[in-house]
Amino acid sequence: MISKKSPALTGLFVFLSLALAGCPSSYQKISTKPVEKVNDHVLTSREFANLLARRLRQFDALAAKDPNNIHRIKEEILKDFLVKSLTLDWAQAQNITISDTTLDKEVDKLRANYPDDLSFRRALAQENLSFSEWREALRYSLIEKEVFKKINEKVKAVTDEEIKRYYDDHKDRYKRKERVYLRQIVVDEEAKIDAIKTDLKTTEFATLAKKYSITPEGKAGGVVGWIEKGTVDYFDPLFSAGSAPQVIKSPFGVHLIRVEKKAPASTQTLEEVKPQILRELKAQREQAEYVAWLDAQLRSSKVLKDYDLMNSIKVDTRGAND
Repeated sequence: MISKKSPALTGLFVFLSLALAGCPSSYQKISTKPVEKVNDHVLTSREFANLLARRLRQFDALAAKDPNNIHRIKEEILKDFLVKSLTLDWAQAQNITISDTTLDKEVDKLRANYPDDLSFRRALAQENLSFSEWREALRYSLIEKEVFKKINEKVKAVTDEEIKRYYDDHKDRYKRKERVYLRQIVVDEEAKIDAIKTDLKTTEFATLAKKYSITPEGKAGGVVGWIEKGTVDYFDPLFSAGSAPQVIKSPFGVHLIRVEKKAPASTQTLEEVKPQILRELKAQREQAEYVAWLDAQLRSSKVLKDYDLMNSIKVDTRGAND
């Protein structure tokens, strides 16, 4: 629920000014006007501005001023509010609710991911969220899951015949190029390679990778895994190399690479890709069912959007010392 945010607008503030707000009374009046209304749900201009400010903090100062970014985010906020409102209304009609007990259990589970309550509160503060706002957002996410589950009850199961037909129609997707299975040790100086080669006479490659390699896979014994021909240009010479470790230079350092296995070009079998096809076909059906559901909710709902008011909300980013 709480995202890890990049330091996009660190030391910067996002000011959202409501046009025509010449005095406190007029500002109060405009700030409570609805930018969007979906049935009985209302998104005021003040709430809209707060959501816009929160999302713009993901950007640096220049990107936050980009009219294209601002327009896109404004449209996303309208769409998200629309979907949320329709979801809540349908959930209520279907008697889908999340009890406080269930919600509290989920809250406790997520808070347990933090070393202490202070760290948790700091994470909320970084997102400019109060605990109550975060808690209600969590409640909605749980309701949303139950709604999706209910909608997907109508989705028909994918049959083996359909999987076979999909495989036959898309067989080109399951072709594999020639592959090699690699293990490597990466160091920052070529002079270290000779010493490692000497150690290889008495010590396992994986052990030396854990000891000397400067890249992340070193901790796993230097396992790179399967690499297809043409995927990484500086690995391509390995496809014609023998079993002896090869030395290759790259932007990451000097590699001592051992080819452990080779596999010719081939086509994956139906059994190999069956789980993947099943997931794809199921996802397609669930998406189609969701689109049909959303269309039905839209046709039976009253939606009003004030684009003039939305466009009057301006963005100004200023440095901390401005």
